[in-house]
Amino acid sequence: MNKTILIVFVLITIAIAGAAGYFGFATTKQPEPTPTPQTVSVTTCDVDQTVTAPGNLVNVNIADVKMSTTGKLSAVNVRVGDTVKAGQILADLDPVAKTQAQVNLLEGQDALEKAQKNRTVLDYPRATDAFLKDLGKRITNAKQVVNELETNYKHAEDPQLRSQVLASLTTAKDDLKNLQSNMNWYTSKPTESDITNADSDLALAQAKYDAAKAILESLEIKAPFNGVIFAVTAQVGTTYQAEATLFTVGDPKALEVIANVTEEDYPLLSNGQNVEIYFDAQPDANVQGKVDRIIPKRIEGDHPLYNIYITLDSIPDGLADGMTADTAITIAHRDGVLCLPRAVVRASSGDTTTVKVWDGTQETSKQIKIGLRGDTYVEIVSGLEEGDQVVTR
Repeated sequence: MNKTILIVFVLITIAIAGAAGYFGFATTKQPEPTPTPQTVSVTTCDVDQTVTAPGNLVNVNIADVKMSTTGKLSAVNVRVGDTVKAGQILADLDPVAKTQAQVNLLEGQDALEKAQKNRTVLDYPRATDAFLKDLGKRITNAKQVVNELETNYKHAEDPQLRSQVLASLTTAKDDLKNLQSNMNWYTSKPTESDITNADSDLALAQAKYDAAKAILESLEIKAPFNGVIFAVTAQVGTTYQAEATLFTVGDPKALEVIANVTEEDYPLLSNGQNVEIYFDAQPDANVQGKVDRIIPKRIEGDHPLYNIYITLDSIPDGLADGMTADTAITIAHRDGVLCLPRAVVRASSGDTTTVKVWDGTQETSKQIKIGLRGDTYVEIVSGLEEGDQVVTR
């Protein structure tokens, strides 16, 4: 065989063997698996949409204690910061100022007791049976006396004796008339006029007594409710005019939050909405509250803001009037719905969007319908099931 032909034959054989080896290797190599993407699971959660509003605490139960009448103070019993109980005497007036008020109260009490007694007797019989029986006997005897005197008068012939009998007869008739009148009164019931007059007298006596009591009590300078003395202007020995302020008392637990919202958020608010409240002074306190009052008047300033008042379900210790607060007002809520983190769902203004779901081997696109867009989560209305793995990127 020609040497040249032999070389060519060898090269062709080598090439065929190499190609067969390459294609045999290529057909037995496993394909590379698709990388597992980063996903988040569809879960059940509560979805909340909130509006934030900064504010501060305000005390809603502060009262000035004033002088009820012109007078001099003989004692001041409290200082700024003292805790007081409702009705506690804060200061005393000079006793001279109380004397006439005390006299008027005693007189009013006597008149009231008399009027009460007069009214009470109208509700019961005016006399006992024994009394009426005795009175009846006295009337019978009186009639007999009158009859006897009338007989004596008819038969008396002597002018002087006749005159004496007539005088006795006149007296006996008067006695009988009085006894009969008494019997009529004791056995009769009070008239409507009697009851009306007695009720009127009692009401008048009660009013006079109440007025006298109120005047005397007003001369006692008392705490109007449980609280703390915020300010004291009263001084012993000083004469004050009526309505002069002596003390300022506040209830340290009577706190609300006054917050302000923007013009855009104002229409979203309504009374009764739940609020979560945070305080710089008590960062660990979890305080809940409710929107109580919405003031439909713009606050003066460069920005359109509106005040709202928020009541607190509980008042932690360590809070005081004027402290700053941050609030999150829940304007919409879904309880126990399918949800995804808001950052995962890239939705437009509509209520549908498309997400990619990883089934363990590949990604598939799914169109979903969304509901409430919360601050942290988005409600999934349809298109996904709990446990689905949604690709996050």
